[in-house]
Amino acid sequence: MSEIEIGISDNQDVLEIDRAKLRRTVEYVLGQIRRHDSTGNAGVSPAPYHANESAGENDSSAGTAPASVSLAIVDDGKISKLKEQYFGAAEVTDVISFDLRDNTKGEREFPDCEIVVNAQCAAREASRRDGDPQAELNLYVVHGLLHQLGYDDQTEQQAEIMHEKEDQLLEELGFGTVYGGTG
Repeated sequence: MSEIEIGISDNQDVLEIDRAKLRRTVEYVLGQIRRHDSTGNAGVSPAPYHANESAGENDSSAGTAPASVSLAIVDDGKISKLKEQYFGAAEVTDVISFDLRDNTKGEREFPDCEIVVNAQCAAREASRRDGDPQAELNLYVVHGLLHQLGYDDQTEQQAEIMHEKEDQLLEELGFGTVYGGTG
C-alpha cells in the first residue's frame, strides 16, 4: 500500500489548529483521486492510499510516495509576504498552493506540493458567515489540493465546477457545504 507524506507546520497564533482534521482532509481528498478526466478535473473513487504520520522515518519507501503534501498554517502578514514574493502583489489571500514536483509535465498523478493556508482569514470568514473556523480552514486545504489536481477557478464555469467539488468533499468530511451549489 502506498503512502501519503503529510507535514503540517503552524506558524500563527490566531487559531488553534486541529492537526488530525487537517490530516484527515488531505488523506480523504487524495484517497478519492482516481485519475484526471479529459477536462483536466480529477475523477474520484475510493483508492488504497493512506497517510503515514512518520513517513520518511525508517521507511524504505520514503521518497517514493505517490503524494507529498506540506501544509503551512500562517496569518495575514505571512501570506501577504508570500503573495508579494511569488506573485508580485502584497495582498491577503486565503490559500496559496505550490507545485514542488521536479517534473511538471503531468506524468505524476499525485501532487508533491506545499499548501499555505491563512488561519487569520479562516477565523475572519467563519465569523462573517457564522461558521466554524476549522471548517473554513479545511475548505482552504481542499481548495489548494484541488488546484494541484488540475482544477481551476479562473472562469465562472471553472469556479462553479470547483465549488461543487469542494462542497461535495467538505460534506463527505462532515464539515457541511460552503457554497450550497451556488457556485
